[in-house]
Amino acid sequence: MNITLIRCLLWLCVAVQAAFFFFAWTTFAPAIGSMTIDITATGVSAATKLGLTGAQRAFGAALDALPVLVLGYGLWRLDRLLLNFRRQDLFTPQSVAHLRAFAGATLTATLLAIVELPLRTLGWRLITGARWPLQIGLTGEQAMLILVCGLFYLVTRMMQEGGRLAQENEGFI
Repeated sequence: MNITLIRCLLWLCVAVQAAFFFFAWTTFAPAIGSMTIDITATGVSAATKLGLTGAQRAFGAALDALPVLVLGYGLWRLDRLLLNFRRQDLFTPQSVAHLRAFAGATLTATLLAIVELPLRTLGWRLITGARWPLQIGLTGEQAMLILVCGLFYLVTRMMQEGGRLAQENEGFI
């Protein structure tokens, strides 16, 4: 697959994430013709979203922004890695650092997304005094993402070793 195409898909992913975040925490709803699309944050129904106060919405958006921003940083580092790959810088320390930063940011964003929902609920309880049900969960996708991030750390170690061997081989020639 073409690196330019992958980079375009990567930035499309960033744009979609930003759009979903915006619609999840505002009362705007995208519409296609006469059909309205309800986009809500995890654990928030469309009816609940409309009943949130400004303080609740701001608090929820602030907490939810953390994993989105961390993931955005990780995707930016992935873009830098793809640019290195285009230049054939496959096993350089910079490429290894970009992949490691991407994996770390993705892992951090996933863990933040897992703890964001119960923290949001606790915050809403403090703001309103209402007894919101406390929820915490781990989806199959999140568990798989944690596993894949661990695999990427292993790959970065192999990339480091490959770079070291390449330098060692250059020394013999």
